[in-house]
Amino acid sequence: MRSQLQFAILLAATLLTACIGNKTPSAGLVTPPPPTANTLAVTVDTGPPSDPGQINLPYVTVKVCAPGSTTQCASIDHVLLDTGSWGLRLVRSVLTAGGVTLSAETDAQGQSIEECESFLGGQTWGPVALADITLAGEVAAKLPVQIMDDTNAGAAPPKGCGTNGLLLNAVTGFHANGLMGIGVFAQDCGSACANAATPMLVYYGCTSAGVCTAENVALSAQVTNPIAQFSTDNNGLMVNFPNLINANGDTSVTGQIIFGLSTQADNALPGTGLTVLGADVHGDFTATYIAGSGVTTTLPALIDSGTDVYDFDDSTIAPCASPPGDVRWAGGYYCPAVAPQKLSAMNTGAAGAAVPSISNTVDFVVADPNTFVSTASAFVNLGGGRGSSRFIWGMPFFYGRKVYIGIEGKAAGSYTGPYYAY
Repeated sequence: MRSQLQFAILLAATLLTACIGNKTPSAGLVTPPPPTANTLAVTVDTGPPSDPGQINLPYVTVKVCAPGSTTQCASIDHVLLDTGSWGLRLVRSVLTAGGVTLSAETDAQGQSIEECESFLGGQTWGPVALADITLAGEVAAKLPVQIMDDTNAGAAPPKGCGTNGLLLNAVTGFHANGLMGIGVFAQDCGSACANAATPMLVYYGCTSAGVCTAENVALSAQVTNPIAQFSTDNNGLMVNFPNLINANGDTSVTGQIIFGLSTQADNALPGTGLTVLGADVHGDFTATYIAGSGVTTTLPALIDSGTDVYDFDDSTIAPCASPPGDVRWAGGYYCPAVAPQKLSAMNTGAAGAAVPSISNTVDFVVADPNTFVSTASAFVNLGGGRGSSRFIWGMPFFYGRKVYIGIEGKAAGSYTGPYYAY
């Protein structure tokens, strides 16, 4: 379907041609503005210099400025691109090294607003602050972001934050200088953290003495998906990576994010052949996986660039042995006895989602990572996740495939988010 911008350009061209043909001046003819630069490079490499040796992690560079400033700005590289979460988080020491100081938001009592957010394996802690964020030509002004407080400059984490796992505040925790969650929701917690009768243990109001109490926080003050705050191109995005050159691993690979869906000529949704999977209130669809034993299991699922593997539980696939093999594979990866092992799972859109429920079967392969190139960082057939209660289509799913993310409540043609598509 032709976008409004394309229609405006066509209409302007038609009017101009008619005026030239009639040799009559055109009163009030306005040239449409050029399209917004909406393409950002994303690269899988070995990670930030202070934490090298990473595998299948995609990174972007984010320009961060203090609100309203054109001088207190820094371009932060190696920010992890994560389609499985929502909101921008930046390591405090990295911001400080870039000359940027961001002040915490405050609640109605004048207390600083801080957040304890959970991720697989740990939690982040630190204040919520406003920042002007630039990605390509797109700007999210006064965006609420979380400052991952690796310097302990603010209040100490409250009891329970960090005790369920590691406190992942440093570059070495996330293997990145920050994390940019651009998944299917606008805020990282939403109405559950805005209107709860008993506040969830996510957002806190902290006194100057460092006493923190859980509290509700309005949507406008919660850590927010930067795309949702763009003035245009704010309904979703496309992640586009090429196939790897070497099936056993590439040193690095560069793809792109294109912001917006059906808003410009470069982000139109395909008219045919597109699988669209509506997501539920947790951001999940379902995947029905057939294990090597023949047992079929249906699990909550998502497409997550921040996960380095096809992540699923299958007790029939051998885990990689501990060293003296390659130490990189000692962390829960699969090493099939007969490799490569061909597998499949059927994805089904969530019931009750804003888009009709459909199903699509995806075939994939898990290889023996001990055959991979030792100096590579991008791997297409990497699996793991024994004991997982979910099915995650991680970074290997993105290679050679266009993946679309539709944000909750935002329309693109006939589709309304939240949804994933490919």
